[in-house]
Amino acid sequence: MNLEWYYTFIVVAKYENYRKAADELFITQTSVFNHIKNLENLLKVKLFEPKGRNITLTDDGKLFYSIAAETISTYEKGIYEMRNSKKKYSFRLNVVVTPYIASYLMVKFLPIFFEAAPNIDISISVMNEHIPQAIEENRYAIGIDRRLPNTDKINYLNVCEGKIKLVVPNIEENKYLDNELDFFKKYRVLAGNHPSYWEKLFEEIYKLYPEADITNISSVHTTECLIKANQGISYLPVYIFEEQNSKDIRIIDSKYIEDPISFTYVMWKKESPEIKLFLDLFGKFIKDEQKI
Repeated sequence: MNLEWYYTFIVVAKYENYRKAADELFITQTSVFNHIKNLENLLKVKLFEPKGRNITLTDDGKLFYSIAAETISTYEKGIYEMRNSKKKYSFRLNVVVTPYIASYLMVKFLPIFFEAAPNIDISISVMNEHIPQAIEENRYAIGIDRRLPNTDKINYLNVCEGKIKLVVPNIEENKYLDNELDFFKKYRVLAGNHPSYWEKLFEEIYKLYPEADITNISSVHTTECLIKANQGISYLPVYIFEEQNSKDIRIIDSKYIEDPISFTYVMWKKESPEIKLFLDLFGKFIKDEQKI
């Protein structure tokens, strides 16, 4: 058995096409075909069958796919653990965050933490909800959420995410629209992407423009994509667009509605120097984000 055959099989199954698999693996189509044939000869089964110009997994191929994926995963996990066994971590810090925090904050904060705390082995898990409960049950050392923890059994502090502004599509026909009322009349409002500030915004928007069309989109990333596709407007943290320097969006200064305030809540239960270091670094990081 050759692990390279397993890798080739996984990629061929992904594309159901020998040429595309060869392109990803940087080998010839002949090599890809031979790897699959060698694997079929070893297993004594047919893994793929023709489907038009492409191929598709046979029933045996579908059964073997889970086996191959688990084999590769076990192999890679073993390599990772052996390599990391040589690292002398002094502490392991398990952190749980929401998908938004993972996508828009952790991706920028973690390099800062890695540099400041190279001896701390940090792991990041993602949960949509129940983060305070997970901290309370000691499943994680630190949790970060945009919802206020509804418990007095853990510690938490709130840090401002930064400025929240109306974000709109930046297209030629919008160049003469300069306030939120203009955009409420033209676009649907993509709401619900933050657990706290939208309830008050609903009231303000309907008060200003009773005919407003409001659609709930819980995902910040989906909201961002819809705005860039000229499909709506929304109130979002400004800093998520700063580094992108996107030409597809425009940020509007409020004229009629007060910009909302958003908070991120950092939670922990036990005290330790490592947790304190994380809190200090994250707090400074958030303050720097607000300066953008």
